[in-house]
Amino acid sequence: MEYRELGRTGLRVSAVGIGTWQWGAREWGWGTDYGLGDLRSALDAAEELGINFIDTAEIYGMGRSEELIGELLRGRRGKFVLATKVGPHRMTRDGIIRACEGSLRRMGLTSVELCQVHWPNPLVPIRTYMSAMEELLRSGRIGAIGVSNFSLRKLEEARAHLSRADIASNQVEYNLCRRGPERELLPYMEREGITLIAYSPLGQGLLAHGGRGRHAVGRFNSLLRRYDPRRASALLEELRRISSSRGAAPARVALAWLLSRGPRVVPIPGVKRESHVRDAAAAVQLRLSGEEISALDSASRGC
Repeated sequence: MEYRELGRTGLRVSAVGIGTWQWGAREWGWGTDYGLGDLRSALDAAEELGINFIDTAEIYGMGRSEELIGELLRGRRGKFVLATKVGPHRMTRDGIIRACEGSLRRMGLTSVELCQVHWPNPLVPIRTYMSAMEELLRSGRIGAIGVSNFSLRKLEEARAHLSRADIASNQVEYNLCRRGPERELLPYMEREGITLIAYSPLGQGLLAHGGRGRHAVGRFNSLLRRYDPRRASALLEELRRISSSRGAAPARVALAWLLSRGPRVVPIPGVKRESHVRDAAAAVQLRLSGEEISALDSASRGC
């Protein structure tokens, strides 16, 4: 497994991580499509393959995702780097601190390596979030400060409000169909040594099967700007072509493309079973040629 530094913290995380948005959420198939045994097998495979980075949030499964992580990591906590997020509905410094403490309780921990502000809230000054985060860092309850869904301007503002630390990461939507971060955000983060954690790296499933499988089922489709296979037809055709020529699943190719964007990018595909983990790990070993990367770049423009 390849490892990448999380910000400038010195902490090394696997080049691909595990996203747990779906864990414990019935609208994403918990209890019907997958269950505890599937997640345990997935984490067993992650440990075997060297994937050590797991991302969650207090709102995932209304806290159930964090509870499952706590249960499944019992006895092997030291083998994984954990990241969680506090929700944008937290309006005060004390409320943000209590939210992080609640996450720690659900996971059965006294500290977590990375705590992130999930979304900026226009009603809450960014300095309020950063003040709470610095207090959590000072007290040892978190090891590093991160943000999520922050624009370049908001990221710069957040950094300006920190006096004793810096932002380690910014988690944003980034994949072959959502390349907005490349315009300003990613170049800035590369210069400043900030990790870009890429969520929805497979386009909510659209890119996982080259457009030939299910994707984005659930009640959050409108919120997530559902991906349209018709608009992505040229990209999906190119993805299938490279997948066939390489003998690699489309998910592997799509993740390998993301990994080629630079050492500061860490994709976190959603994982519900062991096969998802093995596909993610295999992507790290797949080195796309310059010609293949250019072909995907070109095909993705109309997505």
